[in-house]
Amino acid sequence: MGKEYDETLNKSLRISISVFWCVFLLKVLLNANPFYAAIAAVSCLQGAVKDSVKIGIERVIGTIFGGLMGLLAIYFITTEASDFKGSFIMALSMVIIIFGCTYVLKKPSSNTIACIVFLGIATNMEGRDPYFWAGKRILTTIVGVIIALTCNWLLNGEYKYLERYKNRYKKK
Repeated sequence: MGKEYDETLNKSLRISISVFWCVFLLKVLLNANPFYAAIAAVSCLQGAVKDSVKIGIERVIGTIFGGLMGLLAIYFITTEASDFKGSFIMALSMVIIIFGCTYVLKKPSSNTIACIVFLGIATNMEGRDPYFWAGKRILTTIVGVIIALTCNWLLNGEYKYLERYKNRYKKK
């Protein structure tokens, strides 16, 4: 069918296997919500492992930054943005997050996930403990990134390079 078809099939299989492990490990074994881990796995999985590592690191950085900003905003928003003050803080936080990711952290590609995590924490508390919610959100994202990187590394066959490297130096 062609190279493009093969690449698409390969990527879709790596993503689906990564999502399977996120759901199985978190939902089935740990009874935790696999949603954020699965999103992380889908969004950071690229063709080469080195590209996935770069995207994964930026996703984790954005998740942590957005989570911390969400916790900070909760102190100022007592009604989860159901009034003018809360809505204004939400909007202002977007500017702070984007500038923070771009100029302070120097990771502009983490802007989107940082804003999404912020909104997920600051607008979706519904009586949850903010520290637990933010920590769980950050942890499940990291789990999803690790699963995606592991699946990508194994299924792309890049682990074979490590074996060749080890074997080259064992013989000497």
